[in-house]
Amino acid sequence: MTTGRDIRALRRQRGLTLDELSALSGVHRDDLGGYERGEITPRPETVRKIAAALDAPIAAIRDGVGWTEPRPEESWETAGEETLLREGILESARAFWGEPAALPEEDIRALMASIRASVPALIEHMRDPRPEEEITRALLAELNASAPEEDQEDRVRRWALTDEQWERLRDLFPPENSGRGRALKSNRLMLDGILYWLRSGEPWAALPTCFGRSRCVAGRLALWQRTGVWRQALARMLAEGILRETDAAVALEQFSAEDGKEAGTDF
Repeated sequence: MTTGRDIRALRRQRGLTLDELSALSGVHRDDLGGYERGEITPRPETVRKIAAALDAPIAAIRDGVGWTEPRPEESWETAGEETLLREGILESARAFWGEPAALPEEDIRALMASIRASVPALIEHMRDPRPEEEITRALLAELNASAPEEDQEDRVRRWALTDEQWERLRDLFPPENSGRGRALKSNRLMLDGILYWLRSGEPWAALPTCFGRSRCVAGRLALWQRTGVWRQALARMLAEGILRETDAAVALEQFSAEDGKEAGTDF
């Protein structure tokens, strides 16, 4: 080995024995002998000790063997995992929002926890041999399967008209009590029931009991259709953003006066 031959050549040039070089360098004579015979390779710090003892530049020993000093470590190589993750988050925030990008500590820690939690799934995704489209479909199906199903009461609350929305609609509907006969059930309650039926796509028989009897709600819709109230209400709800175009189209196509007759006229 070239390094060992260079050590031996320099030692003999200085007229030193292995014992004397060992005493000068602090390197055991057996190790020195092993280096010179090429049986073991000295570490960089050992070469520095031997070079200093021989009063020779390190290059005189290491030249020609491709031996190099360890390069200085970059800051990212010595930083801890948490420091790197934090700096990456802050750098991304600066790139997105510009300077200054001050994130609250609790937000940073929440992002760090989210990133750590996503790493195993990302690794599995990278190892997955399936086409990207197939993986995406499978992930979406898994997310849909694991999503908690919204129960009927939640839908009733979410789809009910707000007070503000009802105030913008109430003038379209005739009064519940005309002074003759028994009063009709609340227009607002009936409209909420109709909108629930429309959005849920369920049959009238599945209408939640909070709206009263389903035949009563269906009958009210039939009455409003025959009198033209429903068409005006649809137009107003579209204009106010309460219904979408698709909702209104479904309402016009799926329901006719005949539906109301079948449901009954118990308004």
